Amino acid sequence: MIQRIQTVFMLLFVIAAAVNFFLFPSEIVVFEPVLGEKVDSSPYISILLAILVLINIGFYKKRKLQVLINQLVWVLYTLFWGSFVYFTLQNTTEGLNLYLPDLLVAFVGEVALLLANRYIRKDDALIRSLDRLR
Repeated sequence: MIQRIQTVFMLLFVIAAAVNFFLFPSEIVVFEPVLGEKVDSSPYISILLAILVLINIGFYKKRKLQVLINQLVWVLYTLFWGSFVYFTLQNTTEGLNLYLPDLLVAFVGEVALLLANRYIRKDDALIRSLDRLR
């Protein structure tokens, strides 16, 4: 349902993840030090999480499942970008200044998911209070 504010926040996350997919530096591979070989799927993690959030929008009647999926996506997205920052600081000499736009867009996406969860919980509390009045 597009009229709910949490849907707008989830769409904002999808847009942020899509922007990060196109801004993601192709010369940096996040999990190369861990796996020992070049893994070119690093930027695709953002797209996979965005698709999961798009599917999650359709679960608007199952608010608890929506909150659970959003929390899972938030944790995975935070771990991905946290590992990106860690490996970038370990392996490059120029620091994070080059990748600051990526990190800012990722931060906007994470805040949007947190706000979506907040409003989903508010919506759930409102529905439960209306059920008590009946």
